Order: sequence, then structure tokens, then C-alpha cells
Amino acid sequence: MPKFTSISRRRFAQLAGVGAVSAIARPSIAWPSEIIARPVASPAAASAIVRLNSNENPYGPSPLALKAMTDAFSLAWRYPDEHADTLIDTLARINGVSREQIVLGDGSGEILKVCASAFTGPMTNDSKPIELAKPTRGPALQFVPGRGKLVAADPTFEAILNHARVNRAEVVKVPLNKTYAHDLPQMLAAANEGLIYICNPNNPTASITPKDQLRDFINKVPRQTIILVDEAYFHYADSPHYESVIPLVKDHSNMIVARTFSKVYGMAGLRCGYCIAQPETIRRMRPHLTWDSVNIMALAAAIASLNDPDQVPNGRRMNNQTKQFVSNQIKQLGYEHIPSQANFIMIDMKRPVRPLIDAMNRSGVSVGRAFPALPNHMRVTIGKQNEMEAFLGAFRQTIST
Repeated sequence: MPKFTSISRRRFAQLAGVGAVSAIARPSIAWPSEIIARPVASPAAASAIVRLNSNENPYGPSPLALKAMTDAFSLAWRYPDEHADTLIDTLARINGVSREQIVLGDGSGEILKVCASAFTGPMTNDSKPIELAKPTRGPALQFVPGRGKLVAADPTFEAILNHARVNRAEVVKVPLNKTYAHDLPQMLAAANEGLIYICNPNNPTASITPKDQLRDFINKVPRQTIILVDEAYFHYADSPHYESVIPLVKDHSNMIVARTFSKVYGMAGLRCGYCIAQPETIRRMRPHLTWDSVNIMALAAAIASLNDPDQVPNGRRMNNQTKQFVSNQIKQLGYEHIPSQANFIMIDMKRPVRPLIDAMNRSGVSVGRAFPALPNHMRVTIGKQNEMEAFLGAFRQTIST
């Protein structure tokens, strides 16, 4: 059998379609007829819809990341351990932590799921702390708290709420306050072991919880309660009242901070994220992780992205410019949005939003889903200039009907 690994990337690019590649890689495969006959959506068909519904970065990955993925193509047959180690070392250096404080995930979505599995679950009268094995490095940790409820804002990113429910945990939703920040006093009052989830900047509102309030809250949360701060949109926030809480991890063993490469780094389709916590917290998470869940292409792209000094500032600049354009246009039409510190806006439509979302879809523009806690608000991702012009055209048509 010919060895697939001996084919150069240039030769591979010249092969005519999946059939040719399959013939070289595994000549004996006979594809079932139902798979061959299955229709595949073409890029042209997909581009007919303007997608402003998932908070993706329309500018895509760094050129360095694209090259790194191309270079890594010939390594697709290898397990990704070495690349994972390199990414962990890079993240540790950038964030000023040890490599034992970092866990990689299949996007930050896996981090959220692992946290729900590790720290939430049904509480029973005979619940007891669990004893950890003696760590290979650092001081021994005798006991850590068990699992419990999940406390989260309403609205916020729902994934972790769903994971906690699957885990049979009680889920407590605390409405955002009048400035669309997390109502931290109410969240603190509701906490009892388990996990508190804070998305900052928050999805779907694009609002922030001020740094001074959040720092004070973290200091007050009992150590048996885990605090998970989701900083997926960290790079877009430029308010003087916002800051990352990663520096606080060193003094709080109950803190986890999640990050992703899906947003400003333009890698939503590649799936790569990570979290930072103290080593004993990481040890509690590891049994719930999938082994080698981040693929080698995503790892290569992530490493290259972190070494591109232009990716973040360019992404932030282009997002801000286009967001300001859209903000001005909708304001002229008589509409306002929640002040945004992310790559999307939440527009107050002054009436139930579900029919308007459907009307926008019929006009070829897909916007965010409805959120029951804010039934009159429409979430719109900031795309490229031409995409936002298409949005505004559909928006004008929709509000006039």
C-alpha cells in the first residue's frame, strides 16, 4: 500500500477531490452509496445568508496561523502532544503562571462542560469533601469541597447551564442589574459550594461587570465555592472599568478563568480554548477532560496567533470601527443598544423580537436567537462593513413592516 505520508503538500493540493485522496490514502475503501449521494452545501449557497448570529470574527485567523496550519498538514497523522506542550508553555509565559496551572480544551466550551462536571451536581445530606491524592509538586491538599449548585446570570451564555442540568445540579439564575452587569450581591447570597459562573464581558448583552465590584466579590466568595470567569470576549473590551481577573488566580484557589481562540483570533471553526487556575483545582478538572481533545491544526494555529503582534489590535480596531458605524445608523433610526464591550450588540427593539428575527431571516440576514430574559432585544454580531450594510438594509425593511 502506498504511504500517504510521502505525498508532498503541493502534490496533495493537485489531487482532484476527495475521491482521489481516498484512493491514495486507503485504496480499498468502498463508500456507501447513501454517503456518496448526500448533498453538500456549496460555499456559494452558504454565502447567500449573511451570518451575524454566532459572534464569530469575520476576518478570520492570522496569516501566521494559516501558514502554521498548512505546515502542520503533513503532521496530521501524529498525536498532538508536542504541540499541546508548546501552546501550554507559551500561554504560561504570556500569563505569568506555571504550566501546571493551564488546561487546554476543545474551545472554551469544553472548559465550561468540564467545570460543570467537576463542580456541580446534586447535593445530598451525607455529602462529604473528597480527598485528593498527594500532588507530585507543591503542598499537599487534604480536602476540597464537593459539588453543588450552579449560580449564573440571566441572561448569559447558556451552555454551562445546560451542562449543569444534565449533571442533575440545581441551577439558580440571577437577573442582571439595571446596568446589565452581574448582580454580584444576589449571586453571592445564592452561592453554596458548587460553582458561580460569570461571563465578562457578558454574552448576550456585551456588557461588563466593573473590575472593582468583581474583585470585591471574588474576595468575599467562600473558598468552598468555585468561581468560573469566562473571558471569551476579553480582547474586545477597552473600558477603563474592565480588567482580566487572571492576576487574582494566584491568591484564590477557588478561581478558574476561561479563554478562547474563537473570537478575536478568528478560530471558531478550529476549536481551541484554555483555562487558568491553581494546580489543585486543575487536578479536580483533569478526570473530566477528553484526552488530546484539541487537534494539531488548532494547536499550530493558536501558537502562531499568539506570536502575531497584529492580530489582536487589528481585530479590535476593525470591530470598533464597524460597530460605531452600525451604532450611528441604528441610532438615526430611533434605536439604542446596550453599551457594547464585545464584537456584537444587543439592540432594544421596543417590541417582541421573535417576529423580527424571523423577518430578518427571510431577508437573508441571520441574527442572534431570542433570549427570554430580554424579549425585546436583538443580538447582532459585528461583521464586515458590507455585511453590516446588508444588515441595515434588512433592518430598515423589517422595522417598516
